[in-house]
Amino acid sequence: MGGLHYCKGLFHKYNSEPQKALKELNHARFDNFYGSDAIQNMIGIYLNPANEMIFSSIVEIDYGTTPENIQAAKELVEELKVKGVDTSIIECQIHIASKQKQNLEQS
Repeated sequence: MGGLHYCKGLFHKYNSEPQKALKELNHARFDNFYGSDAIQNMIGIYLNPANEMIFSSIVEIDYGTTPENIQAAKELVEELKVKGVDTSIIECQIHIASKQKQNLEQS
């Protein structure tokens, strides 16, 4: 069942439906095979909810990265660490998303 939820989550992620994607990926995150990938995709959604390209000027709905999103991403990183995944790049992405100079200088 984890694979189905993971696929549905990716479908919703790339169709710009972040809430639905998070719901499906949350179910998949407890799967032994898809769990780590589901968590990484959830972090990506929390840090970039509108799935914007860096140089894209088309934004249909303004989903901003909030402090709550950054906190949720940090909690998911801790979950990945327990699973033995290298999270150094993801942690740097979180520092960038926080837009706080002191966090960036720490990285």
